[in-house]
Amino acid sequence: MKKIFLSTNELDRKCIEHFGLSKEILMENAASGIEKEIRKNLTRNSKILAVCGGGNNGADGICTLRKLAKDYECYLLLVSDKLNEMTKFQLSIAKSCGIKIVDRIDEIDEYDCYIDAIFGSGLNRDLEPRIYEVINTINAKKGLKIAVDIPSGINKFGQINNIAFKADVAITMGALKLALFLDEAKDFVGKIKVVNLGVSRANFETQTNYFLLTKNDLKLPFREKKNSNKSDYGHLYIVCGEMKGAAEICAMSAVSIGAGLVSLVSNENIENLSPIIMQKSSFANAKTIVCGCGLGNHHLNLKELIDKNVVIDADLFYKDEILDLITKNENLVLTPHPKEFVSLLKICGIVDVSVTKLQKNRFEYAKLYSKNYDNVLVLKGANTIIAYKEKLYIMPCGDSRLSKAGSGDALAGIIGGLLAQNYTPLNAAINGVLAHALSIKKCRYNSYAITPFDIIEGIKCL
Repeated sequence: MKKIFLSTNELDRKCIEHFGLSKEILMENAASGIEKEIRKNLTRNSKILAVCGGGNNGADGICTLRKLAKDYECYLLLVSDKLNEMTKFQLSIAKSCGIKIVDRIDEIDEYDCYIDAIFGSGLNRDLEPRIYEVINTINAKKGLKIAVDIPSGINKFGQINNIAFKADVAITMGALKLALFLDEAKDFVGKIKVVNLGVSRANFETQTNYFLLTKNDLKLPFREKKNSNKSDYGHLYIVCGEMKGAAEICAMSAVSIGAGLVSLVSNENIENLSPIIMQKSSFANAKTIVCGCGLGNHHLNLKELIDKNVVIDADLFYKDEILDLITKNENLVLTPHPKEFVSLLKICGIVDVSVTKLQKNRFEYAKLYSKNYDNVLVLKGANTIIAYKEKLYIMPCGDSRLSKAGSGDALAGIIGGLLAQNYTPLNAAINGVLAHALSIKKCRYNSYAITPFDIIEGIKCL
């Protein structure tokens, strides 16, 4: 698990005031990190263009060019007439190193590498026409695209204004920044690399409420006890509604993640049910339940769930009765997609917001929910967010191959299966979203061909 920060200004001050590193040293270290990444990807004598603004981000780009000038053909395009002192200083050195200046946008030729050093994380406006044209032109080029800190056009909250630089690699300075992990930014940031500024991460970083989940955080329910039986691994009940297929996908996912017993709760006989799934008419004796998957208009008395461990999904987020449940039961994991979360926020009286606005402020609204309620929220998306007690855990392994009906039912079953095996709600959510995303990483089918059954099979091989 890695720390993420909304802003690193405080961390930069810490480097200067506490560790005695000057701004010049920090810039040299930043440029060395960018240089190293470029050298790994390019052969000698490759052509490199850095597009630089007038602030410190631009100075980082110019400093990087100077370090590369000996072995590469380096060009500089300045897109600002107002240069701060650091940028002026770096520019004066760069000119003496033989770096060629590109004066006009129409001089942007084909380069092997494009460095975006126009803006850092402080952007709070639409890009002016000239910069828009530069970014639009470069985005259409084939060369390697490197963004310094954050791709230009993305603000510190991860929102894209009118355009953004589409990076292959975003090299961020000192620590991970929240802006890189909003769903909206996912197609623009590429691979994310962190440059060490001369201070170890342990000394550099401070407290934060944002965390990045990695595959190393996955803790699977491996069975170490030899003297055991199926009852030792929990019994998950799944409420079966109008769309029985959803409940069956949920059930098979729970079995694959290790639940000892899984039962579907339905008053109607379910035909062709897998022999490893039982059928019950009631969940009165249940400790752990998943409900909502394919529920439709099926009536469910939510008061019966107040003293149980519950995963809530899908149709229940549109029912007003959910308010009483989330108020009285802290042992809940909620797994809405954005439209369902918008409905939940409205029912809770937190805010009435559109899906579009929610998607531009996912971190804010997830955190706002967790400030008001003590259950675990799993806000599904390209970068799924887990919110609990105002802390956000971001799962960046999301994959468009999972964007298919039934995928959410599989996730609910995985989380429910872990809850049944005595994972806490937070740990069930963290490990559930990781297992769900990583289940298809080794799958060799085409991106459009993945089904929930591939997820179920993939879980077995994590």
